[in-house]
Parts: sequence; C-alpha cells; structure tokens
Amino acid sequence: MNTKLNPKKITFPNNFECYYVGSKEETEYIFKEVFIEQQYLQNGIVIREGDCIFDVGANIGMFSLFVNQLQEKVKIYAFEPIEKIFDVLNENVRLHYLEKNVFLFNYGLSSENNHEQIFTFYPQMTGNSTSKPGEKLVNIDAVFDKVSNDVEDLFTDFFKDVEQVKCQVRTLSSVIKELGINSIDLLKIDVEGEEYEVFKGIESSDWAKIKQIVAEVHDRQGKLDRIKEMLTFYGFSQIKAEKINFLPSKFVDTYNLYAVR
Repeated sequence: MNTKLNPKKITFPNNFECYYVGSKEETEYIFKEVFIEQQYLQNGIVIREGDCIFDVGANIGMFSLFVNQLQEKVKIYAFEPIEKIFDVLNENVRLHYLEKNVFLFNYGLSSENNHEQIFTFYPQMTGNSTSKPGEKLVNIDAVFDKVSNDVEDLFTDFFKDVEQVKCQVRTLSSVIKELGINSIDLLKIDVEGEEYEVFKGIESSDWAKIKQIVAEVHDRQGKLDRIKEMLTFYGFSQIKAEKINFLPSKFVDTYNLYAVR
C-alpha cells in the first residue's frame, strides 16, 4: 500500500473489516454513523438493485462498502481528492473484491473544473480533512470550556498534526458528461464545507438526472437555506434537514440534508 500513514485493519462486531488511517475513535464513529445508525438511509432515501450512486467525499470508503452490503448489483462512483486517503480507499475496495462495481477517482468535486485546490489534511482525523477549515473549526476555546480536560486533550491531539496538500477538483457536470451518466439514483455528499460548491458545479441540464440526495451541510452564513432553495428550484419536493450533534461540538452547526423527487 502506497502511503506513509501506516494503515491498520479494524474488525467490527458484525465481522466487517476495513483498513483505516488516523484515529481508531474516528473510524468507529464513522462505522456507527453509516452501519449502525444508517444516517444516509433516512427520510425516504432508498437504495435499489442496479442503482447508480455517486459517493462524493468517499474518505476510506465506509459508505461505498456499506451500500455494497445492501445491494450487490449497484454501480458506485467514489471521489476522494487527498492521495493518502485515496490509497486506503483503494485498498478497502480491493479487500472486499469490489473493483467491478466501485469506480474510484482521485479528485474532488467543486464549482470549478480542472482546478487545483489546497486542502487541509489532518493525519489523525482524516475524515475531517477539508478545503475550508474555517467552515468547520470555530470557537474552539469556547467549546473546550464546556468539556472535560480529558476530552479536550484528546481532540487537541487529533488535530495537532496538519498538512497542506494540493488536490485536483472538477465539476459534477463534467464528470457526468465524461462518464456518460444518464441517471444518478443517489448523490451522497460529505465534503466538509465544500457542499455548496459541489451543487454549484451541476449544470441546469443535469439536475433532472439526480433522483435522491443526502448531504452533510455545514451551515454558515445561510448556506443550508441557499441549498434548500436550490433543490426546490430544481424539482426536489421532499427536503428535510436534521442537525447532527457532535461530542464535543467544536464545529459550526452541521446538518444531514435529505432530498427526494
């Protein structure tokens, strides 16, 4: 495996295995979010046999692997811009023999096409790596005043290592055109603050191809309302946002957004 992060393998109580980098605590949290709570399959979101799914912000691939346990005959297009994380994503797809129906792309999606962008990479909290650190980490001192010293020390350790890395980003519409995609049955977006830009990268003619959306939205400066308005304009009639409660909550208000035509 071509990475300097020394990935480790974890086995969960349901015997599901995967490689991970960073902290075990973060990996366990993501597993709980995806497999146990099934947060991406609420408020009318369904996955059917033969669906085409876009996993934007795939990280190490937990959601893609989960989908393949639900439905074997699906096509998943998974996007992860940070190379060190992408290497682990690739290894997890190989571990579960999913090369024939999970297609990997080592770039991110945004509002600009064929553009190079700086990402803040947290080696100990890889799932929180972001192109917009200001969209996530705010008022840290004020939040830490409300938690124990042990919790503060834990999260300080997780975020103390940081790297700036250059990554390629493209627009979703350019990918749709290049791959010849006629329908996206589920567009899943978890891009740590870049979600509005992902939506802006969809041309008007491509919106009708998208049937369902589930996205993590970092609500800063009215972003959540702007995204809701955009989805309503393009024909999504069932839209619901549910606030995510982190512990400790050192982030801006964050929501899971569900949209169905």
